Amino acid sequence: MKFEDFKSEIEKIDYKLSVERYDEDQIVMIGLTLQDRKDGDVDIFINDDVPAFRIFTDDNGNRLFSIEIGFDVTGFSLILRVINLIKKYMQEEQEQQK
Repeated sequence: MKFEDFKSEIEKIDYKLSVERYDEDQIVMIGLTLQDRKDGDVDIFINDDVPAFRIFTDDNGNRLFSIEIGFDVTGFSLILRVINLIKKYMQEEQEQQK
């Protein structure tokens, strides 16, 4: 799955979701804090500024996924839809790196 397809599918799930991929290592403002982002890291935001999901590379080069904020019970279906797309995106990205 190409990034643009992934971004489009995530943003179709809920109009409040937006996706940002970093094409180089940089320090970015997330909420009220400066945070490091590496080349290829992806943030999924709610309402353009609340971090919700993150795909990132740790210090050992492992690709990881984290949920940044809590959701109420009604958000479970949204979370599962996003997680399924993230899984597909990360698996295809990993296969391309081989």
